[in-house]
Amino acid sequence: MRITSTAIQRGVTFFMIYLIAVGFGLFSLGRLKVDLYPDLTFPMISIITQYTGVGPFDMENVVTRPIEEVVASVKNVKTITSNSRQGLSLIMLEFDWGTDMNQAETDVRNVLDFVDETLPDDTTDPMVFSFDPSMQPIIFFTVGSKVHGMAELRRISEIEIEPRLERIPGVASAATMGGLKREIKVLVDPVRLHAHHASIAQVQNALRMNNMQLPSGWIEDKEREFTIQTLGEYRSIEEIEETAIAVMEGSVLRIKDVADVVDGFTEQRQRVWTNGAPAVILMVQRQSDANTLNVSNKVREQLPQILNEIPKGVTVDTVFDQATFINRSMSNLSNTAVQAILLTVLVLLFFLRSIRSSIIIGISIPISMLVTFAVMDQAGITLNMISMAGLALAVGMLVDNSIVVLESIYRHREQGEAPRVAADEGAREVAMAITASTLTTVAVFVPVLFVPGIAGELFKDMVITICVSLGASLIIALTLVPLLASRLLKDTVESDKKFPGLKRVGNSLGRAVEKMQFFYIRVLKWSLTHKAVLLISTFLVLLLSIYLLSVRGGEFIPRSDMGVVQMTLDRSAGISLESMEKTVLELSDLLMKHVPESEVIYTSFGQGEGMFAAFASQGSNEGDAMIRLKKKKDRKRSMSEIEDDLRGRVDRIPDLKVAFEDRGAASLFGGSDIDIEIFGHDFEIAKALANTITDKIKGIQGIVNTEISIKAEMPELKIELDRQRVADLGLSTTQIGQTINTCMLGTVATRYREGGDEFDIRVQLKKEARENKSDIENILLMTPGGRQIPLRAVARITYGAAPAEILREDQERKVTVAVDVSGRDLKTTTDEVTEALKSLIVPNDFRVEIGGMAEDMADSFRYLAIAFLVAMALTYMVMASQFESLLDPFVIMFTIPLSIIGVGLALFLTGTTLSVMSLIGVIMLVGIIVNNGIVLVDYANQLRIKGLELKEAICEAGKARLRPVLMTALTTILAMVPLSLGLGESGENWAPMARTVIGGLLMGTVLTLIVVPVMYAILHAFIEKHHSKRQRG
Repeated sequence: MRITSTAIQRGVTFFMIYLIAVGFGLFSLGRLKVDLYPDLTFPMISIITQYTGVGPFDMENVVTRPIEEVVASVKNVKTITSNSRQGLSLIMLEFDWGTDMNQAETDVRNVLDFVDETLPDDTTDPMVFSFDPSMQPIIFFTVGSKVHGMAELRRISEIEIEPRLERIPGVASAATMGGLKREIKVLVDPVRLHAHHASIAQVQNALRMNNMQLPSGWIEDKEREFTIQTLGEYRSIEEIEETAIAVMEGSVLRIKDVADVVDGFTEQRQRVWTNGAPAVILMVQRQSDANTLNVSNKVREQLPQILNEIPKGVTVDTVFDQATFINRSMSNLSNTAVQAILLTVLVLLFFLRSIRSSIIIGISIPISMLVTFAVMDQAGITLNMISMAGLALAVGMLVDNSIVVLESIYRHREQGEAPRVAADEGAREVAMAITASTLTTVAVFVPVLFVPGIAGELFKDMVITICVSLGASLIIALTLVPLLASRLLKDTVESDKKFPGLKRVGNSLGRAVEKMQFFYIRVLKWSLTHKAVLLISTFLVLLLSIYLLSVRGGEFIPRSDMGVVQMTLDRSAGISLESMEKTVLELSDLLMKHVPESEVIYTSFGQGEGMFAAFASQGSNEGDAMIRLKKKKDRKRSMSEIEDDLRGRVDRIPDLKVAFEDRGAASLFGGSDIDIEIFGHDFEIAKALANTITDKIKGIQGIVNTEISIKAEMPELKIELDRQRVADLGLSTTQIGQTINTCMLGTVATRYREGGDEFDIRVQLKKEARENKSDIENILLMTPGGRQIPLRAVARITYGAAPAEILREDQERKVTVAVDVSGRDLKTTTDEVTEALKSLIVPNDFRVEIGGMAEDMADSFRYLAIAFLVAMALTYMVMASQFESLLDPFVIMFTIPLSIIGVGLALFLTGTTLSVMSLIGVIMLVGIIVNNGIVLVDYANQLRIKGLELKEAICEAGKARLRPVLMTALTTILAMVPLSLGLGESGENWAPMARTVIGGLLMGTVLTLIVVPVMYAILHAFIEKHHSKRQRG
């Protein structure tokens, strides 16, 4: 090729070009952001609305449904899901991938303006934000002390530490959970309130109106101007007690006359523990465009300084840091890449028996990688698990083109050609073949870019890094390799004098290669004379392999050992916090006793705080637990083994249900392993169906836990107002509701400032006056005429029960049976669940569907199967263009089913299931395995043009291309061996892909060297015979 001749003639120029490329690569490597996963813009928007004290049914009717109706009109909305809980409405909008999420968020905010007026006054403004993995906290700290109490720790965390952390570049927010939060309580005594003929609303108003600091204008005194400030804020608890409520018959009614003012703490609705002791948890959230590692490093750098600036005796320890797993995973992948490079170099030394030749070929690896880093930097691709895995997978393929070129140059040197002529002619001879080989490998990845949904987005970085590095390796093979070969390759005699030891090793290896070639030619000749036996045997083995694949089962994405065991806890509805606390302490003791691999055990239960309330537990009967494990190399058991051991142990704790969650790549897809979704309005029917389904599937192997979304109903008191009576008295339902809310939950009337800090002043009935149904019935209402009446006079209060949460999807109620699978593959288990559901009798107005990861797996498998077919078509088209023939590409395409034989055997022997990762490996194989066929067929065609007979050309092509074929195959195979072992953090994710490629390439290469020549002989003989008949005719 012209570019090869130019490179050989203008060596200095090309050396400078490559030095510039290396420089840019090194510069870019230093700039690349490091993260766990690629930057994914999830097409999801969350809408969170709070309405304190309101039950799930009312939340559904007055908040969730009105919002669902208006957001359904937003463009590109794919699915609307909602969760109505006690005091909280969470609506998730899923959009089509590719939607402009900034515009979508604006559209959602605009339509919500139409519903604001219809929502109850006491609801918070709906919070709208795009879903992003970066929303999840990246660091959990525990704030502890031996000298400070829980209240002071909470204050220090919120007031002293949070603001300092939030000033660190890249930190979006810091939030505190647990501990005691100071609050000024105005505890009203209903007896005294009744005696003084006052209402609780008057208490609120009095506090609000007497705690203000207002600007009151200004005055000018000669040449000076003074602003006027009315200072009316509370400065002590005594001032609050002395606040006047009203003047009655000449005497002043004060707060202290009807209430006790207490400097205390908010009633705890959430409690947090670490290692069995009460704790304060501090969570750090990064900005969406910030780098996790950089943020984590900066936070850790600033922590010592922060600790010096806050009160002494406070310690801050890490519970969870996402950067730790990122560092371990990236280190593991980097080590894997280095091991792959070393194994590749050893293969080159084995076959080439020349250090210089090995260096010439091996240099293509670092240069290709550095060029890839430069492209990644410009394209905004981060250095993450996916892109790094792409580079690790590509290592063995980066030398393939260089091997073929150098092998061709060697043959020309052996024919006596001068170094520069041999380099030029050798590269020119194989240029089209390696270009086609590279294009076929790149072409198979193109369909993966178009796989819809998160699977396509997730693997985009891997596809780009592989394609760019392979493209760079092709250019290097056509320019740098011939250039270096023309300058560096010495005569064999001269090399032998300098390295006599290498000569002896080389001679031994040379004889081994010659024996291998001799044996191969014998097998090939036998195969050419026994075509039917060979093809029938191969076909039978293919059928066996397909059968082995069909019984291997399947899973979505292999679980990775992140060193963190995550659990959700659930007890019977209505359990008090005190009762839940006893259970959680029992669980903590069990975990500390039976998980010696733990470093920190964190538990929380009750209602979450702030924006994290949407993602944390909600009821007093719900909680979370997290175990941070030691490094993988420092423990004997894997994360999965620890979870399996704990399942049997936690089941012994009375009235506690524990579900284990995934924090790895699979967690990005959401949902349980299998979600059986029941759609219909009637909760009783849905609950009955859910129970029936649970009974039907509980005996299926692999199912370790089932959970119905309609949990045990929460006990509640229903207040039914007599609307006629309410109207006759001049009252309103809103006024009554607000009064009940203030009496029971309390209302923040105003805030108390002290030392630069602010604390809520909450008005509420004293605890003894809000403990039972009778207390609620006796709540005092004040009519416009000043008459006091008890609530029972206008309402009927009855006991009832309601579900803890109401799920909806696309404006339709949904009940879910969440199924956790362990110890068995997801696909086989899902198939058996589907079979079991066939006998389920479903009412006409109900329907049952399979969702969760099982649905995501089925969708991804279907799209990847289509991508596989498209990859085959593109591969054929590229080869047809290169050969200008429809026959030769057809012959080469037989390498693909040959590789499938190896895939089936590899997965069967290693006990690996089919997954998204292994299917990506199969697609990779399409582009890799045909390269061997291209090299064979291309050289056979060249020999036929030179006049060799068909069988002679086939045998000569096989003999000449045996070494480069084996070298390219072995470099790719051995480079993937470290990945295939699944060692280290995140190793489990990539092992199926590597095993698939290794098995397919190993068996496919061996069979390609025999079956492809046989098919070439059969089809070309048939075509020649047909042409002869036409000529005679």
